[in-house]
Amino acid sequence: MTEAPYKAPALEKGLDILECLAGLRTPQSISDIARSLGRSRSEIYRMVVVLEMRGYVERTDDPEKLQLSNRLFEVGMRSPPKMDLHEAALPEMSALASRMMQSIQLAVVSSDQIVVIARTESPDDVGFSVRLGHRRSIMKSASGLVLFSFATPAYRAKMLEDLAESGAQPSDMEYLQASAHQVQETGYACMPSRMVDGVTDIGAPIFDSTSHGAVASLTVPFVVTRRAKVSLQEAPGLVAEAAQRISATLGYSPVSTS
Repeated sequence: MTEAPYKAPALEKGLDILECLAGLRTPQSISDIARSLGRSRSEIYRMVVVLEMRGYVERTDDPEKLQLSNRLFEVGMRSPPKMDLHEAALPEMSALASRMMQSIQLAVVSSDQIVVIARTESPDDVGFSVRLGHRRSIMKSASGLVLFSFATPAYRAKMLEDLAESGAQPSDMEYLQASAHQVQETGYACMPSRMVDGVTDIGAPIFDSTSHGAVASLTVPFVVTRRAKVSLQEAPGLVAEAAQRISATLGYSPVSTS
């Protein structure tokens, strides 16, 4: 990784704390955070106080434990492209959920992971969904495969660099690149879930008018039920069509990128 031209130790510590809490599923004490980051408690304490004052972290029922607040999510949603993405995607996600009787997710890339930023629950009594903010490795999800496959060459290289730094095996990254060629040809990813048996993940790319690569993945964790209105064979086409309509709403035109 390229050496940063400038250092901002205090800022780096604050970001480390936020990323630490984001990566852990349970509230943490200041001592827990310090231990995870390999820093002293005194180093972390002042940073946590400031983050708490600014509303980025909050105390739980146990006053010694801290967790992320919704502040980061709220700040992120102020970004016009993200707001436009939500506004364009949610109606289509709702319609697709009703048509397929499945849960629908919207995911974006964050370093070597995907993050779920919106979801629509299945109208059926049975379905599968993950919480907002759920993160997974790019290599372990259909969303990640889609976003890698339809990223620009420069961004794909950056994702591979991030994966290597996180400890990904060269053979796994080679497999990711090989799988990307097929996804580019079909226009969608369809693969057994790497998290839950019996679920097939189907993802398709969403583009906008300003980016040269996919900005999000529309993903369906497909569960075969007796009330399902769509077969597994029909599902990928419906997901891809919905993603295309969202892209069109965002001003994307395939001709404009040719």
